Amino acid sequence: MELRPFPLKPMKKTKLSDSVAEELEKLIINNTLNEGDTLPSERELMAAFDVGRPSVREALMKLSQKGLVEIKSGEKTRVTKPCTETLLNNVSGLAIGLLSQQDEKCQFEHLRQLFEISIVREAALVRTDDDLLKLHSVLEQNKLNCKDYHAFVSSDIAFHRCIIDIVGNPMVSSLYESLISWLIMTRNPDNYMPYHAQNYHEHVTIYNAIAERDPNKAENSMREHLDAVMRIEK
Repeated sequence: MELRPFPLKPMKKTKLSDSVAEELEKLIINNTLNEGDTLPSERELMAAFDVGRPSVREALMKLSQKGLVEIKSGEKTRVTKPCTETLLNNVSGLAIGLLSQQDEKCQFEHLRQLFEISIVREAALVRTDDDLLKLHSVLEQNKLNCKDYHAFVSSDIAFHRCIIDIVGNPMVSSLYESLISWLIMTRNPDNYMPYHAQNYHEHVTIYNAIAERDPNKAENSMREHLDAVMRIEK
């Protein structure tokens, strides 16, 4: 019986630097190497992995880009722990590139909508009186800046960021900060200036819902507000 040939592909050769980076990453992830530990010298790593200096240096650079090690001139490389900012810095160029395309930009706006709708529900439930005072203060700045594009954008972001901060999750706050900054970079001021007053009044509605501790009203208000923002883009 003749066997049919399988559509097999040749095995890809793994770069030596990738193999070194992978092995070191495993040691960091399983806590064999802990935050603050120094890695062996380049010469010791070359001997341990039986590779050349370029492979070791490239491997360390890959780990540095992931936020797993810190490389300083004249010092041994130290193990670090990646943070939200590390992730966002690594993807920011890609995100901005995607936002230059209209379909992807609409998808980002939709992502923002999904993100903020869930957050505003939680904010309405857990907000404190201090949170409400901060939000009201930012809202007043928003009102005063309706005729100044850059000042209005700044107070607009501050208003939404204030809502995000109510839930008390620094990672969520960092994600939002990057998401909105990417979106703002791609906006045409002339398209948004005529809607500043409308945006402010929509912010007031959102504020009132949070003040009333009404998550359903807060969700609906945020959805209507961000739907209006998305319509400006179309």
